Amino acid sequence: MNLTEIFCQDRAVDSLQRAFAAGKVPHALIFAGPPGVGKFTAAKCWAELLLCASPIKKDNAFIHCGKCPSCMAFESGSHPDFHHIYKELLRFSRDTENRKRTPIDLPIDVVREFVLEKVSIKPNLSASKVFVISESERLNTASQNALLKVLEEPPGRSFIILLCTKLDNLLPTTKSRCQIIQFGSLSDEKIIAHLVAGGINREQAKFWAGFTEGSIGQAELFSQLEPSFYDIKKQAVRRFADLKITDAVDFAQWISSTASGLTESLEKLRPDTSKSDINRQTKKAFVQIFVSVLSDAMRAGLADNGKIVHFDQADCVGKLAQRYDCRRCADLIEACFETGRFIDASVNEKLLFEHLLLSLTNSGTIRA
Repeated sequence: MNLTEIFCQDRAVDSLQRAFAAGKVPHALIFAGPPGVGKFTAAKCWAELLLCASPIKKDNAFIHCGKCPSCMAFESGSHPDFHHIYKELLRFSRDTENRKRTPIDLPIDVVREFVLEKVSIKPNLSASKVFVISESERLNTASQNALLKVLEEPPGRSFIILLCTKLDNLLPTTKSRCQIIQFGSLSDEKIIAHLVAGGINREQAKFWAGFTEGSIGQAELFSQLEPSFYDIKKQAVRRFADLKITDAVDFAQWISSTASGLTESLEKLRPDTSKSDINRQTKKAFVQIFVSVLSDAMRAGLADNGKIVHFDQADCVGKLAQRYDCRRCADLIEACFETGRFIDASVNEKLLFEHLLLSLTNSGTIRA
């Protein structure tokens, strides 16, 4: 794949193409946008173009040649001057104590060992070096401060690309040293067409487009999970619509055991992601189900004719709209977001879901 083939991110690609054509390529970039909209794919294509020995111009756009030693090495996944930086690299640290840790943020040890130590070393194959830092919103303050000098003046012809889903998590000093390229959410129609072309039936494709809020990567991922996450979400929504206080503990246990099965499936699809992160992602997917169906119930209560995510379970949405007024829906959505924050903090998820479900039966709310 080359840069011109990035799906539905024309504005971002045009910005990069103009910079390359003018010979004014920024040494530090932030690719900002929601998860699953093509930031990492674009970063890889951009890196391959920057590392290529003989870029070519085709249809008024620059692409890598695909034939030089640099391109051959890149395509084989073994280019010595391309460095993908992610928090799980900690398990490959020289420090044995670091290898025992399970990182939640992107620690300074990873930044020092895999960026700062390597950025000043002469390139091996190409004239440049490229560092792509995933989940840069997880860079803690110490990690960001350590990066400031190389972001402002990268040694030699080094390029650094930060992939970020939450710009507010980056320090002003970090953002001021980078050019920000915005990546947007995709339209439902684009995602539906893409999923249907990949063999997903239209009803499911329509649901995933709404549920993931324009994230084609997330929509693809959820649609590939086994057992079927679509069937699981339908069961979860149905149980929620019929939820009684006496069912809360059993429902919480079902969520925990079902999420464990999804975790195993997700591990196969994302082998480079830590198990702790995958556990959090699957648990937060259930929280997202509750948030989306409560949002639908709120719209129904307001007689809002806007998009309903759970259009395929309109009867369940109707039950929830009758049970909760709009203010109560808003309170419960906030409780769900609070649960998501607790999951990120690695609080016991079974207890969290018990508390959340008790809250959803009008018997109290989660407090920080």
